[in-house]
Amino acid sequence: MKKTIIIVGGGLAGSLTAIYLAQRGYDIHVIEKRSDPLQDNAATADPVSSRAIGVSMTVRGIKAVLAAGISRQELEQCGEPIVGMAFCVRGQLKVRELSPLEDMFPLSLDRNAFQRLLNRYAVKHNVKYYFEHRCLDVDLEHKTVLIQGKGGIMQHLHGDLIIGADGAHSAVRRAMQSGMRRFEFKQSFFRHGYKTLVLPNAKELGFRKDLLYFFGMDSKGLFAGRAATIPDGSISFAICLPYSGMPSLATLHRETMAEFFGRYFSMLPEASRQALVDQFIALPSNDLINVRSSTFHYKGNVLLLGDSAHATAPFLGQGMNMALEDVYVFITLLEKHGEALDVVLSEFTRQRKVQADAMQDMAIANYEALSNPNFIFFLQTRYTRYMHKKFPNVYPPDMAEKLYFTSVPYDELQQIQKKQNVWYKLGRVN
Repeated sequence: MKKTIIIVGGGLAGSLTAIYLAQRGYDIHVIEKRSDPLQDNAATADPVSSRAIGVSMTVRGIKAVLAAGISRQELEQCGEPIVGMAFCVRGQLKVRELSPLEDMFPLSLDRNAFQRLLNRYAVKHNVKYYFEHRCLDVDLEHKTVLIQGKGGIMQHLHGDLIIGADGAHSAVRRAMQSGMRRFEFKQSFFRHGYKTLVLPNAKELGFRKDLLYFFGMDSKGLFAGRAATIPDGSISFAICLPYSGMPSLATLHRETMAEFFGRYFSMLPEASRQALVDQFIALPSNDLINVRSSTFHYKGNVLLLGDSAHATAPFLGQGMNMALEDVYVFITLLEKHGEALDVVLSEFTRQRKVQADAMQDMAIANYEALSNPNFIFFLQTRYTRYMHKKFPNVYPPDMAEKLYFTSVPYDELQQIQKKQNVWYKLGRVN
C-alpha cells in the first residue's frame, strides 16, 4: 500500500518535493492557498508580480531541479543566464564578470514560469493539488491537517508524513511552536522593507540581460537595490528602503521620490524614472523577515523545508536555492534510510540547521555591506580576486564565485569569507 504524504505549500520547494516523492511511488497531496498557475487568468498571474524579479537560481538550485528529471532546456527557458554583476556608484556601473566553474551559469528567473514548469511535471506524476485551500491546523501526533477550501468547507487529511513548505509564516511551523516542548523560534525584521518595480524594454534602457545589477552603494545606508532582466525583456527593480523618514516606503510625495530616482538611477531617461515613481507610490511594500527554528522536524511525523524553517532576506540570493537544496538533501536521506522517517528527519535537521545558520549569517553580512558600504568595499573585492590569482595555494578563492557557480556547503563558504577578511586585514597592515 502506498504511503501518503501531505505537503502544505505548493510553491517552488513544495512542488519540487512533490515531484521527487511522486516519482518514488508515494501518494502526494499538496495544499496551496493560491489558485492553479496552469489555469488561464489564475489569481497568481498579477500583471506586475508575474514579471517581477523573484529569484536568482544558482548552481546548487539548478542541480536540485535537474536531479528530479526536469529538462535543462525547459528550465533555462524560465530565465536568463547570469555572467556577472554590475554595481552602480554615482551613476556609473562597475561591472564584474564571473566565470563558470561547473559548466553552469546561474539564471535570473521568471518565478511564475518556473512555478508553472514544476506544476506541469507534478501533474504528469499524478500529484493531487488542493488549490485555494488554507491549512488551519496540524495535529503533530496523528499526522492530520485541517484545511479550508472555497465556501468555507473544511476537511481533515491524514498522511504518513506532513511536510511544511508554506513559507516564512508557516502554519506547520506554528503548530510545532505550540505543540512541541522546547521548540525555539526567532523572528526578526530588517530595518528595510522593499517594493518591486518593473520597466519594459531593458535592452533599450541599456541593461544587459546577463548581469545582476546592484544599487545604493553610494547612498550611505539609505537604501539597497537590486535589478535583473527576465525572459519577457523587462527589467525589474527591488528597492529596499526604511519604513519611515524621507524618503521611505511610506513616502507619497512625488517630488521627493522623483529626486530619489533622479539621483540614484540617473542612467534612466526621465520618462522611465517617472514610471518608477508612479509604481512606487501605487504599490504596497513587503517586509524582509529572518526566521530561525531550533529544529526542522517533529519525530518521524513532520518536516519543515525552505522558508518555513529558515527564511531570510534575499541579499545573498540564496533563499530559494537553499530551499531547493533542502528538497534534494531530504530525498537523498530518504533513499539512504528508507522508511525510517524518524532517522531521516533527525539527520535532515542535523545537516541543514548548520547550513541554514551559515547562509543566514552571510545574508545579513551582505545586507550590511550593500546597504552601508564605502570605498573599502570595492577595494576589498578587488584585492581578494588579485591575491587568489597571485597565490592560489595560500589565499582563499573568491567566495562570490563559489556561491553562484558551485554547490559548496554554506558553512564552508562562510569560512572562506572569514579567511578573506583576515587576509585582507593582514594585507592592509603590511
